[in-house]
Amino acid sequence: MFKLLRNARVLLPDFSIKKGNILIQDENIYGVYDLEHIPNKPFDSEIELEGHLIFPGLINSHDHLIDTCWKELGKNPVSNWHEWHTSVHSTDEYKRMQRLSVADLYTVGMYKNIISGITTVVDHFPPEVSGTFVGHNLISLMDHIYVAHSVSENRLEWCGNLQEHYKKTNGILPFIVHVCEGNTKELHEEIESLNRLGALNSNTILVNGVYLEEADIKLISAKKASLIWLPNSNARLYGRQPNIKLISDLGIPVAIGTDSSDTGSTTLHSEFKTALNYSKDYLANKITAKTLVEMTTINAAKILGIDKEVGSIASGKVANLIVFEDNQEYDPFDIFLNLKQEDFRMVVHKGKMVFGDSEFRKIPTVDFSQYTEIRLNGKSKLLYGRPLQLIERIRHKLSEDIVFPFFNIESDE
Repeated sequence: MFKLLRNARVLLPDFSIKKGNILIQDENIYGVYDLEHIPNKPFDSEIELEGHLIFPGLINSHDHLIDTCWKELGKNPVSNWHEWHTSVHSTDEYKRMQRLSVADLYTVGMYKNIISGITTVVDHFPPEVSGTFVGHNLISLMDHIYVAHSVSENRLEWCGNLQEHYKKTNGILPFIVHVCEGNTKELHEEIESLNRLGALNSNTILVNGVYLEEADIKLISAKKASLIWLPNSNARLYGRQPNIKLISDLGIPVAIGTDSSDTGSTTLHSEFKTALNYSKDYLANKITAKTLVEMTTINAAKILGIDKEVGSIASGKVANLIVFEDNQEYDPFDIFLNLKQEDFRMVVHKGKMVFGDSEFRKIPTVDFSQYTEIRLNGKSKLLYGRPLQLIERIRHKLSEDIVFPFFNIESDE
């Protein structure tokens, strides 16, 4: 089945923006064409997108979907992750979360991401749980990855022997681990510990790193490892950020994640604002709107080893796309950076619209019996699945009309 998206300005792999047409075949991009080129293919639907921009679907490089909560939890600021983790587990809200099923928590987390333009998520959790949701129609969860919590004494036992677990990657598949989440001697030594275990290499993806020291960063660079930056989580829990200047100067690849919602993080766009403020205050505006798009599209895809499939709009790649209104008086990346959830006109996952404006009901090839009409911040939208039933079920289990601030939907009937 072919679908044609016509007359939009498209973000190309070289990060230029050009008006053109995108032809989608089933789940993949068949081709990207100049404006005057209409592919000679029997497309089943044609969507006119004059006055719109199309960017690749975003990649959230770090989330914990099982910790999708309606409010931020725990003590802050803290001196280390274990102090925060312990404080979270003592809260009434966390205890109430245990009434909810894993499926409900994950599904709300997936909805949180998709209505924010995110089509690929790295769920940092043991595959015995996370793997259950790989292949979901709503969003893509990274698979073929190996995860450990950390190498600290208080680590959560997700993988048994970390050294043996790392060996399963064959030095190729991504190995993801939290590091330096605290100001203690043990946590300061985590990079050296990983190196000693043989688990610090080019396929190692380090998360957080808020207390990385200069020697750590130089070792990370020498080993060609990568970093996932969590601006909001770092700011709230620790009141600081990693040494992004040195990390950037040494060419260490960086992507951005939201962390779990119980840290107070909500969407990637919220992370962008924190990152830009940090850049203004400490980096002489070195990080720009364009940089942040790179960090959450092609750079993230390269770090995760999935750049042949996603991360840019090109022939043969998965058709993960976001569509939003253009305004040629403004820089496209600045327009993107200021988007709110309701501003996404369409989010496409594997060639299928999963979230979009109600006007796209006119697309003839879409089975709208699989969608729900909702209102999101006052705008009528179509959302794949049964999200209103999900929220109602959660409220019933909790005996309270809780509201997820990042997923505040209501019926449009």
